[in-house]
Amino acid sequence: MVFPKITIITPNLNNADYLEESIHSVLNQKYPNLEYIIIDGGSTDRSVEIIKKYENQLAFWISEKDKGLYDALQKGFERSTGEIMGWLNSDDLLMPKSLWTVAEVFATFREVEWIQGQGISLGSKG
Repeated sequence: MVFPKITIITPNLNNADYLEESIHSVLNQKYPNLEYIIIDGGSTDRSVEIIKKYENQLAFWISEKDKGLYDALQKGFERSTGEIMGWLNSDDLLMPKSLWTVAEVFATFREVEWIQGQGISLGSKG
């Protein structure tokens, strides 16, 4: 199987309590053709410190004031080069092997143009 490039955008603003776990859920996929982009809206918590820990595994990241979630996503998608693009909020997680499943669906069913995941609740911190 040829592995299509998958771009994942993670928008974030002051969500350090969840951000690192979210990053792990993407990077631990070990998907071979991943373009991972994090767009931070100028966080004042530990978010930038966390992002910097993973910057060598990111295609791009930035931390600057923006106009909210959709502005952050637009910034990320403008930089993306993936054949398949999606986003994961910084307080959400990808389930194991989900990027592999997405690639397989798009490779197997050429007529598919859009898929979305079903959210599940894993509990909350605090």
